[in-house]
Amino acid sequence: MKSIGAILFTVMLMSATAFAQYKLEYKASGSVPLKYKAHTTLMTTESMMGHEAKVSVASDQSISMTSEKSGANIAFDITVDSSSNVAVLPNGDTSRTSSPAVGKTKRTLVSVDGEEISSTWLDTTFARTQAGEAKEFGSFFLSLPEKEVAPGSTWNKTKTDTVGTGGGEGNIRVTTNSDYKLVDKEEVGGVSCVKIAFTGKVTLQGNTLYQGIEFAINGTGTISGTALFDYQNGRVVRIDGASTQDLTMASSGQPQMTIPMNQQTNYELSLER
Repeated sequence: MKSIGAILFTVMLMSATAFAQYKLEYKASGSVPLKYKAHTTLMTTESMMGHEAKVSVASDQSISMTSEKSGANIAFDITVDSSSNVAVLPNGDTSRTSSPAVGKTKRTLVSVDGEEISSTWLDTTFARTQAGEAKEFGSFFLSLPEKEVAPGSTWNKTKTDTVGTGGGEGNIRVTTNSDYKLVDKEEVGGVSCVKIAFTGKVTLQGNTLYQGIEFAINGTGTISGTALFDYQNGRVVRIDGASTQDLTMASSGQPQMTIPMNQQTNYELSLER
């Protein structure tokens, strides 16, 4: 039988855990680079004139990141150290490429709660090229709550991005409405983190030029995943995410055609130790 003291200690410990409050915000890490590994897989399936075509791409990247305070915000310098992309084409051929962004640095200004304010390649010549407009890595920046939260707390954020289509001949407006939940505290390699689960809905609208024909793009999708956030040092330790998007490309002129497309993405980002 447990003593009264042991029972009271257990109750107090449970109460302390239940009411633990965390202030989640990004913090500058200084000039010593944080090293991340990113792995992304993308499967695209499209149908055209009764024929289905699939393309799968696997990408692995090594990324360095330094950061410093910039007023009330934080300026992150993110450098692609290495990149390997392997694509399997509809005819079964395989292509291997490296990103032209290797060695280039993008400066991203972020609020302490994870809102991306601006993002610019420091190499202005590269920034003007087709490759310079590409989004070369997944986001490090979760949308964090403005107030302190406890296990079980939830919050919601909506954000809108504009991304260039392949070839730099169009843009897609992407609006994401995400729900977040602080699941619990978790130790990772001796570092105290909080685990955050997220789900969301995505809408896409834009245009592109494909084989000399202008297309309007519309679509919807979903995202889901988990993240580990080092709340003491203000940095992401790991993100595991997945997304599914159903798109329709419809030509605006002659010949008229509609191309349905499905994209499935899995994304892993981890802080190297």
